[in-house]
Amino acid sequence: MNPLKRFWNKTMTQGGITEYTHPEFDRYSPLWRKVRDVCAGEDRVKEGKTLYLPNPSEVNTDASRYARYLERAVFFNATGRTLQGLVGIAFGNWPEIKVTDKRLLSNPDGSGVGLIGQAQWMLAEILQTGRGGLLADWSRGDGIKRTRTIAQAEIAGFRRYVAPYTAESILTWERSDGRLSRVVLKEHHEEHVGGEIQYRPRLRELRLEGGRYRINLWEQAADGGQFYLFDTVETTLDFIPFQFIGAVNNDATPDTPPLLDLANLNLAHYRDSADYQESVYLMGQPMLVISGVTDEWAEKAGTIRFGARSGLPLPQGGDAKVLQVTGNTLAKEAMGDKERLMALVGARLLETAGAKTATQSASETRAAYSQLSLACDNVSQAYTQVLQWAEGNTASSLDIDTRFNDLTLDANAIRETVAAWQAGLVPQSDAVAVLQRLGVIDQGKTAEQVAGEVEAQGPGLNLDAAA
Repeated sequence: MNPLKRFWNKTMTQGGITEYTHPEFDRYSPLWRKVRDVCAGEDRVKEGKTLYLPNPSEVNTDASRYARYLERAVFFNATGRTLQGLVGIAFGNWPEIKVTDKRLLSNPDGSGVGLIGQAQWMLAEILQTGRGGLLADWSRGDGIKRTRTIAQAEIAGFRRYVAPYTAESILTWERSDGRLSRVVLKEHHEEHVGGEIQYRPRLRELRLEGGRYRINLWEQAADGGQFYLFDTVETTLDFIPFQFIGAVNNDATPDTPPLLDLANLNLAHYRDSADYQESVYLMGQPMLVISGVTDEWAEKAGTIRFGARSGLPLPQGGDAKVLQVTGNTLAKEAMGDKERLMALVGARLLETAGAKTATQSASETRAAYSQLSLACDNVSQAYTQVLQWAEGNTASSLDIDTRFNDLTLDANAIRETVAAWQAGLVPQSDAVAVLQRLGVIDQGKTAEQVAGEVEAQGPGLNLDAAA
């Protein structure tokens, strides 16, 4: 039975909660949509129509012309490719994770996605919107007005969860006496009715009442209808276990999306592309011009064919020529300028390798990835905090390695690292860590596992002696 109907006449309470959004939410949400659409690619951007590509006609009544103008425009998805590349760079080295409950590692929110996959998704969210959140939760299930401790919840069969939330799902928040006192999160409950999937909007209200953390779950009874109190969980916690994540810091205030500047340039490049393709279409084809003829001649000539295999007889004094537009590269040059600006802003994956010193390359890499490094640190800090809340263990943590591209696979580096290890100049664990970052040793193995495998495989081949 639908739990909503089960409690309808007994415990459902009509309450004063709506999908109200915080003023900062309203301020930043258009930016979130813009960056998301740009990252999603050409089809999503073109769905926005005049939102991203204005109609060039002064009189916006020729819908067919704008449709063709929109269709010919080319969107080069530099922002989406950069997003994918940055996430790949951030997780190029295996994150260091410490958890006791292995279910948090393999399936932290019940969706089947592992903790690393969830962290990758969250980093992509932060790069796109500069905003996200994590909730430590033990309250998944049905019921009404339940009071229990975390230990009692686990005895009842409930497990720990680390639930991620997008910028758009964090509707409003309140602070009191320097502490987070209320958060409203938007969710959707999936129901299967008659073989069909239906999504019913829910609001998860987290609040401190009387110094205790309380969860109110509200559900919308019908499309566009009011929200009704569906579930309440009262806990013994004296804080709300919800952690904001930002691009600059992890406070409650949204940050500017890191990819916003790149997305704006990407859209400007898209508009230049539309103008360029329009000019190519309108002016790129040759036009036959005939002078010195009469209407009678034109009527008698009928359809005119010209080319290498056709002759065009003209009357005395007549003339024919072909007009063809000379190269107009202004729009094309504007596109090239924006491509160079996009590379400077952050789309380094679009650049071709040039003659640069190692110092120049390292300096430019650090500058280009500074925002990525800060976002990774914020995601790591948030996950560490929420994992500690979930497990009640200060040793729980997740740490994304931010030493991007400081080591590359190099035979000399491998040889010198192994030699220093064998000579006793560096600890075995440090040598293994370097070889893991070089990609020689599986990053998922511990130093003890590596040592055990080396010992088990027996003596080496001693190729130098054989030579």
